[in-house]
Order: sequence, then structure tokens, then C-alpha cells
Amino acid sequence: MPVQSTNPDFAAHIAEWEMMDDALEGEGAIKRNDRNLPKPSGMVEAEKLDATGNKYLYLNYTNRAQYEHWVRDSLRSMMGLVSRLIPEIELPTGLKGLEENATSDGFGLKQLFFRMVRQAISHGRVPLVVNIDETGEPYFSTYATRNAINWKVGSQGGRQDLVLAVFIEFRDNKEDEFDHDCKMVYRVFKMIDNVCHSEVLGDNGEVIEELKPLGTTGTDNRLVRGLEFLPVIYCGSTDNSPDVDEVPLLTMARAARKSYQLSADYFTALHQTSHPQPWVAGLDEAVELSVTGPSAAWDLGPKGSCGYLEFQGAGIEAVRKAMDEQRNAAVEAGAKVMDVGGTESGEARKTRQNDQHATLHSIVVTVAEAVEQGLRYAAEWKGYDPKQVTFKVNPEFVIPQVDAQVLAELQKSVMAGTISADTYWQYLTTGKLPERLYDEEAELISDERESAGLNLDKEDANSKPGTGRQPTAGADDTPLGDDRAA
Repeated sequence: MPVQSTNPDFAAHIAEWEMMDDALEGEGAIKRNDRNLPKPSGMVEAEKLDATGNKYLYLNYTNRAQYEHWVRDSLRSMMGLVSRLIPEIELPTGLKGLEENATSDGFGLKQLFFRMVRQAISHGRVPLVVNIDETGEPYFSTYATRNAINWKVGSQGGRQDLVLAVFIEFRDNKEDEFDHDCKMVYRVFKMIDNVCHSEVLGDNGEVIEELKPLGTTGTDNRLVRGLEFLPVIYCGSTDNSPDVDEVPLLTMARAARKSYQLSADYFTALHQTSHPQPWVAGLDEAVELSVTGPSAAWDLGPKGSCGYLEFQGAGIEAVRKAMDEQRNAAVEAGAKVMDVGGTESGEARKTRQNDQHATLHSIVVTVAEAVEQGLRYAAEWKGYDPKQVTFKVNPEFVIPQVDAQVLAELQKSVMAGTISADTYWQYLTTGKLPERLYDEEAELISDERESAGLNLDKEDANSKPGTGRQPTAGADDTPLGDDRAA
């Protein structure tokens, strides 16, 4: 089979990924693709009669339609929550540079994490590849979801693991430095004799980069180390298996596209309602009518008649109602924190936010695990202990909200010695009370009392005469002197 062959799951989901690409790019991309707004049958028949002359009918139809950017706005809102998260990173000394320079374009691990979360939300799939540059240093590459066209799982060392991965890449046309056209090539990763190999092929199968073990560097083709696995991770929205996961924002994208289709009918109907069509009949051949509108009068002759064909618009309200239903469907998808006219209760809004956070929670955890796995691949490749690698993210999105009344009561309890100062501090900084057993809280109170008693004893001792404590400057009206002068 040719290198362009695709995995069956790729063919089954490519339409969804293309829909998400259009939704994120916005109205321009939506209107460029006729598949997003089918032509009405009347326009199809009109173009059969005169394709060029009647092309304006569908053009006006699409121009009046309105696409709502719910998907893009939702993604921005979700990434705003994710941007508050700070990864916990621990690396071996020789891999510390990855914190600031981890990607093929020179960005650090935190930026890599954000990119992967964004793509996992929008497409449900992020292909991540660990590679070695010309100097023998590891780096990460991510691919667009639609460019990971083929993969295969097979028996590898007694386990089911990846044995093939094919990606589309785009390379500059070096013949013209000002040209933006790119050449499409195929990068192939595959296992040969239990060692990962890589090659780059062209459209016709021609070899662009020869097949060699992955990790070969320099002009002398020095091999850093042969890998017994493919350093490819398919990060998903729910797990990191090669299987295709669901797209979190797909329901919203479908609702937005349906709303766009309905809006084309809605705004066309409004246009036709406000622009009645004049008609004339029974005119003599010598009579010519070429002007309509205010301040224009027609001479119809003795047998002529005229009138207006008015669009009644009986279905406009039904179309508008259907558009509102699509908007509500998008809100109920739980992928965007959105106000709905001020009638929503606080509990309902909190429920929607919790739904969103649950989705984000699984995505953040999954992406963090994928990055950590990639870092362990890099550590193993370079000869370090993979257990020294840590990349953790605490998916806590809620901004702490402290109730002033609760805080005041806690302060009274601290003064009365019934709760610990640590409990008060935890609530002040996080908005949550710590989860501790009664005995643990009592022991903490006892420790704090004991510590406070020791500190008080020290202060009393320091305040007694003859302890050797020096007076502070400014205690009297004379400056401090040198003890040796005395």
C-alpha cells in the first residue's frame, strides 16, 4: 500500500476534525466551504440555466447568513482557566534545558503543555513525538490532528504497542524564497528488528530522507541510542491510547453550524419581507418601465395593471425559535461559561461550570501524563533514570472565594483555642477548610499552643536585665557605642 494510506479511524473522524478547523478559524472558513451551507433547490435549478449569471443568488444567500463564534469563544474561556495552572516539573540535571527549550520551535515545557491542552479540547487528539536534534539533544514535536494519517498497533516484546506511525509534514519551497507554497512529505516511524527507524517519503514514494535508526545525528550518522519502541504518544481527551477520543467541543460546533444554516433562511426571509417585488401586466409593447422607487411614476397605458408580491414570512418566527434552540444546545454542551440573559440561578451556573471543569480536569490530567511520558522517553534515551522525571499539574480552576463572616468566626475560634491557626490560614488562602480528623486538628492546636508558650518564654527572658541583650538604637537619645570603647 502507498504511504498515503490512512487508518480506518482516521477516515471515520476526518470530517469532524475538518468541522472543528472551520469552526475555530471562524466565519470566513465556514463560508468558503459549501458543505457548511447546502444550496436551496431553487438556486441549484437557476444555476443549471445560467451558472454565471445566477451565481449571485447563492452568494447573497451566504453573505446574509451569520456564524456565531461560540466554539472559538468557548475555547478561549477554557484556556483562560488553564493558563492559571502552574506545572510542577522535576528533571535530571542533563535535561534541565527542556524547561525553557522543549519544542522544535524553541518554546518551553509550559508552552508545550498549553498547546496540547488547546488541541485536546478542540480536536480531542494531540500526536506528540520525542526526537533528537543534530546535537543529540531531545525535543518535542506536535502534529495537527488531521496530519496524523496512519498508525498501527502490533505485538512488541510480548505487549501491544505502536509499530507504525505516519505523519504529514510541510516543507518550504527553497526554489523561491518569497514563495509561500509548501511541499507535502510523509514522515514514517516504524519498528525494524526491535529498533525504531524513521524516514521521509514524497507523494510518489520517492525517498527524501533515507531510512535510519531514530536518534542518528551529525554528518557521521552517529547513533545516540537505538530505541526499542516508537517515541510517539497519541494524547487524547480521556486517555493516551492510539484510539481516537471524542472531541469535547464537537456538540457545540454542530450547534453553531446548524444555527448558521438557519440564519441564512432567517435573514433571507427578513430581506424579502422588507423588499416587496413589484409586478406589471397588460402593457403595450411601446411602454417601457425601467425605474422604481420613491418619486417615480409609471404610465401603464389603458390596459396595464400593477401590484406588489409581498413575502408574508409566516415561517420566520419558527426559524428564529429554531436558532434559539441551537444556542441553548450549545450552552448545554457545558463547554463554555456563558450568561443566558440573567434568569439563570447561581446554582445552575455553578452546575454548568462544574461540568466544564470536569471536562477540563480529565483533559489537563491526560495532557500532563502525556508530557511526563514524553519526558521519560527523553530521559531513557539520554541514559537517565526515568523515575527522576516529574510533570504534574493540579487541575484546580475555581478562584478562591472567602466568606467574610466565616472568616471572622474562624478567627474567634482561633483566639478561643478551638481550632488551629493553620485551619484559619488554609481557608483564607484557598477558600476551603482542610480535610482533617478531629484528633489531627486537636494535636495541631496543642503543638501551636506549645510553640506559642516557648516563644513567650524567650521574649520574657530577653526582656530581663543582665541577659546581655543589647539596647536598640534610639531607645534613648544617645547613639549606640562600641563595647570596646567602654
